Amino acid sequence: MAMSKNAQLVEQAIRRRGGVAELTKSMGIAMDGLSEGVLVTAQRSDMVAKIIRMREPFAHALSLINDHITVRQEEIEAASAAYGDIARRLVDKLDWPIDAINIHPQGSASTKTLIRMPDRTKFDIDAVCEVDITKLQAQDPMTFFGAIGEALDGLEVEPKKRCWKINFSGKPFYIECTPSVPLATIPVAQHESSRLRPAEPEFASTALAVVDTPQKKWKTSNPAGIRNWVDRVSARTIVARMVREAFAKSASASIQPVSTQSVEVEETLRLAIRLFKRHRDMRVYRNEIDKEFQPISIILVTLVTICYDGLADLIDAGVLLPFAHPVDALIAIADLLPEMIPKYPDVGYQLANPTVVGENFAERWNDDDGERAQTFDVWCGLLRADLERIAALTDPKEIEAETREVFGCHASSGPTGSGGSGGSGPYISVPRPPKPAPSTPGLA
Repeated sequence: MAMSKNAQLVEQAIRRRGGVAELTKSMGIAMDGLSEGVLVTAQRSDMVAKIIRMREPFAHALSLINDHITVRQEEIEAASAAYGDIARRLVDKLDWPIDAINIHPQGSASTKTLIRMPDRTKFDIDAVCEVDITKLQAQDPMTFFGAIGEALDGLEVEPKKRCWKINFSGKPFYIECTPSVPLATIPVAQHESSRLRPAEPEFASTALAVVDTPQKKWKTSNPAGIRNWVDRVSARTIVARMVREAFAKSASASIQPVSTQSVEVEETLRLAIRLFKRHRDMRVYRNEIDKEFQPISIILVTLVTICYDGLADLIDAGVLLPFAHPVDALIAIADLLPEMIPKYPDVGYQLANPTVVGENFAERWNDDDGERAQTFDVWCGLLRADLERIAALTDPKEIEAETREVFGCHASSGPTGSGGSGGSGPYISVPRPPKPAPSTPGLA
C-alpha cells in the first residue's frame, strides 16, 4: 500500500534525525517489545507497570502545567455570550435575518488549544462571522467588511487586516471577529480576479471567503476545516493500546467533569500543541527568541498535527512500533519538529494549508532573510533540550520543579481541578530579563 504524504514527511524527518534508534535514544524506556502479541501477558503486564511507574511523575507534572494554562470555562462562556450580543447587533443594524448569521470560534478556541498568556495580558478568541448573503452582495468585499464594522459602532473596535478586533472592558479576553461568507457565494467571475484558491475536496463544505482588506479582495479560508482536521487526527493513537488502557484505568479514580477547553494528558496531540505553544510563549517572554519572528500558532498546530498523523500512519503500517507512553510521544514529536518544514530550491519553505489548495502557511519565511527559520530552529532546540532534561530526571519533586520552571507555572497554590480553576493565572518564577542587543552585520 502506498505511503501517505504525511507518513513520507515523517519518515524523511526520522531519517534526517538519524533514524529510529536516534529518535528513541532520549526516551527512558525503549519501545522494543511493546508491539501487541510479541510478549506473553505476564511480561507485558510487568512492562506496562514499569512504564506507568517511570513516566507517572513527568505525566503528573505536565498535567499540572496543562491545567494551569487552561482558560476557565466561565471565561469561555462569557465569550460565547459576547458572540450572541454581536449577532443580535448585526441583525438590528443591518436588517439581516438571524438565521443568516453564524458566529462561531475559530483557531485555538475551536481546536481546544487556547491557552493563557504568561504575562496575564488579555487572550484573544478568534471568531468567524459567517453571513449567508446573496451573490450580488458578495461582489464588493470592502462594502461587506465596512458594513459589519459600522454595525459594531458603539463597541470598542479596531479594524485589522481581515477582522474587527473587539475589546470588552473588564473581561480577560478580546474577540477578533472575521467577516466571511460561504465560498460558494462568491460569483465565479470573481474567483479569477481575486485569485481565490479552491478548497481541498475533503473540506469543501466548510470553505469560506474572508476579506483581505489590503488587497481589497476575497481570500479563501477554512477554519472549520482546520478544526475538523485536528479532531480527526487527534482521534488516532500513537501510544501502545495496553499502555493506554492501563493509563486510563489508573486515572479513572480521579476523573472530574472537564470544561470545554480541558485536555487530558492522554490526548497526546492537543497536549503537544498546548504545551509547545506555552513553551514558545515563555521563550518569547524571557527574550530568548524574538517575538517578531516566533513561529505563529497556525504553523505550530499544522506542523504538530502533520507529524502526529504521519507517525500514526507509520505505526498502523507496522513501520514503527507504538510509543511506550504519551510522554515519549511528546518527546518524539518535539525531536522531529525542526525537520517538518521542507525547503525546496525553487520555491523555498513550504507548509501547505491542509484545507485550502495552494496556500503556504510558511510564505513569510521566504522573504525575511531566514529570520523565522532560524528562530524556529533555535526554539525547537530549546524545546527538545528542556523535554529531554526533564525526562532524564528520576526524583518526582525535581521533575515537577523543573517542569514548572521550564513552562513558567510556579503558583502560590497549585491548580485545583480540570479546567484550570486553581490560582488566578500563570505565575512567573523569574523576572523578565533585559532584551538582547540587536544582531548587526560585520565583525564583532
